[in-house]
Amino acid sequence: MTAPLYVHLDTTSNTVLTQGITPRDFYHGITHQPKNILLLNASSDQGEFESHTTMKIIRGYADITHYFDNLHKSSSLLDKRWIDFTELDMLKELTPLEISELLYFGHMKTHLYSPFFYKLQNNFVFFELEGGINRTYYRYLDEFYRILALKINHMTLELLNARTTFFRKAQPVAKINIELLKTLKEAFKEGVIIAINQAESTKNELQIPLLYSEDGPLSIKKRTNNADYLLGYLIYHKDLGSWTLDVEDELIGIN
Repeated sequence: MTAPLYVHLDTTSNTVLTQGITPRDFYHGITHQPKNILLLNASSDQGEFESHTTMKIIRGYADITHYFDNLHKSSSLLDKRWIDFTELDMLKELTPLEISELLYFGHMKTHLYSPFFYKLQNNFVFFELEGGINRTYYRYLDEFYRILALKINHMTLELLNARTTFFRKAQPVAKINIELLKTLKEAFKEGVIIAINQAESTKNELQIPLLYSEDGPLSIKKRTNNADYLLGYLIYHKDLGSWTLDVEDELIGIN
């Protein structure tokens, strides 16, 4: 069964809390691919030992791709925590204070100062929390909107073609322009459930409810079918191959 998505955005620290977006969705949706990653989970049995930080690292595109593509296959890869970095030489230039800051970051899963380190030149920090929730820091928030657009597209494609047979061709789905999703920024700052599991399909449209959820994704069940929390609809026009939002103007923010 198709599950809803949850998004909560903090624009002060460029942090996004999500549910329903997997680490694999993340990795294959970003454009600034990590060159190397530093694992912030001290008990990780992945990667190679790095003596200066005494933490594990994964280096190079091939090994990083293998790591993300196999996260779902092993219980030893649970509790994912990592930060990317550009150059190994600069990693070795970290001071004891900077290393202790990273250790705090990894242990508490929240930043002490800035989540973006000059010496690491990192674009991301990723933490897996309880209940399938992820906390991700983005240097560039456009990366998040791109991931979200790809996820919604993929889920919509599956939903519309759930009953495809040999005699019925799969129905393509047009890509969402991320600028459309960015107009939901102010709503995302409050917390939004994209209830694709409650989507209503007609001959020409697929209407996906958008629900406010300021107290987190665990309230999805009580929000569903409650008009008091309805923000509006994300609509896919099958006949036109386009996406629109049906939301009151004062409830959204234009970037």
